[in-house]
This record gives sequence, C-alpha cells and structure tokens, in this order.
Amino acid sequence: MPRREPLSSFLACRRCKALFSVPQKSEEPIRCPYCGSTDVSDDWEGLVIIADVNSLIAQRLNIKRPGYYAIKVR
Repeated sequence: MPRREPLSSFLACRRCKALFSVPQKSEEPIRCPYCGSTDVSDDWEGLVIIADVNSLIAQRLNIKRPGYYAIKVR
C-alpha cells in the first residue's frame, strides 16, 4: 500500500473548501486545483470525503467534484 501524507500537510481553499496536498517549492503562488483560487489556508477543521456528487451531503454543500473537503476553513 502506498504511503499517504498526514492530513496536517494539506491546504484548504477558502473559496471552495477543497483539500489538496502542498506542492513542491515554487516561485508561483499556490493555487487550488479545483477552482484556481490563491486564497488558501493551512488552518482548517473537519473532513468530508465526497465520492458521489449526487449524494445528499454533496448537494447540501454544493460540491460538484469528488474529493476531500474541509468543513471549516479559517
């Protein structure tokens, strides 16, 4: 089984709340791979994993793509 990164190394997008791993050091600003926003934070709480975008939870949270999402982003 491949080794996974700890959740504390993930960043959360303040716009769409998507969680994504921190990219390698780069001169460019960090962008959310889901919406393209540069407003990201490492201060987030809770985790929702969306596998089916037609689920009630995905609809209530207005999530259109499967993935990991933060519940609260500061």
